[in-house]
Amino acid sequence: MTEVYDSVGYQTALSQALASIKTVIQRRQLDPLRYIVEIDAGLPIFAIRDTHQLRIAYNRFQVLSMEVTIPHAWMLEQTGKGHEDFLIAVDDMVLALKGKIQEAGRPI
Repeated sequence: MTEVYDSVGYQTALSQALASIKTVIQRRQLDPLRYIVEIDAGLPIFAIRDTHQLRIAYNRFQVLSMEVTIPHAWMLEQTGKGHEDFLIAVDDMVLALKGKIQEAGRPI
């Protein structure tokens, strides 16, 4: 039996994931206007995929960014509830990016 694609659930999960990432950035006392958060940038919105590409960038500087591949099922599972594992993973990314930005001498 094949899974039925739930476009509303998918968009809800993406919105919740983006909101969670922006919350982590703010909790780390970073200026949210300096950071660009993208999930599957440049890909069709409703295209079915097994993985998602998460990218957090500092002011569009390609070298000052972090990227990670997230399994689709894990993202859907993590964004709908307490999603501690997702927040921990994002927090690790944000801290690593913060370190790169500080090394480059940019304001955080």
